[in-house]
Amino acid sequence: METPSPRYIITRAAFLIIVLVAILYGMRFVKKLQRQSAIVAELKSITSDSSFFQQFYAEDARKSLVRAIGLIAEAKGLGLLPEATIARSQGIEKKYFNTDSDSDQPVAKVRIITNSLRTNYENFLRLGYKADSLTLREMKSGKLPPIPSGPGSGKSPVIATLIDASISPGIEKVIANLEIRPPQSEGLPPTDIEIAAAKRLASELAEAGIIEDAVRKKIAESLTSSTGK
Repeated sequence: METPSPRYIITRAAFLIIVLVAILYGMRFVKKLQRQSAIVAELKSITSDSSFFQQFYAEDARKSLVRAIGLIAEAKGLGLLPEATIARSQGIEKKYFNTDSDSDQPVAKVRIITNSLRTNYENFLRLGYKADSLTLREMKSGKLPPIPSGPGSGKSPVIATLIDASISPGIEKVIANLEIRPPQSEGLPPTDIEIAAAKRLASELAEAGIIEDAVRKKIAESLTSSTGK
């Protein structure tokens, strides 16, 4: 039997290496897609009506928000943009062709969830957090590590309520009412922007049927009377 030439051996070896690299790349690609799907499924569970608007305990609502933002951050590292992650968790798929029956405006609940997650993810980034393994591991347990950089570096962030529970008891258990913020001094009055956001949320919750319109009016009146505006 004729001995293979060096050129033949090198060619075959190069071919096998290419095949091996292609297989490894394919496996990594499949695993990434599987993890993306798992993240979307987990986020879908958190943003269901029974979770996003009706937590049993305020602590559970805070932990769920942190887990949701951690999932969005992890998905971003896997190549899935935050907007796409949130949309897919709401069952919204990208459309390549629009029809006259399509509506550009999402339903009220979807709009509330989308705005809440987008705002909190942006706050997460503004506080200097990165989607590193340590941060994501902490967030999976519903905790945010100390702020990594900026004026609040080394301090713990707060998860504040847009609408205070003293105005509407139970609202502190609604994830949509929570917002990740830098540490603040106790007893400071809400800013005009925070009051406007709280009123807007109350209107959206009423539109979505989460609260009654009478409750919305009560919230708006309380926020107005507390500031005299």
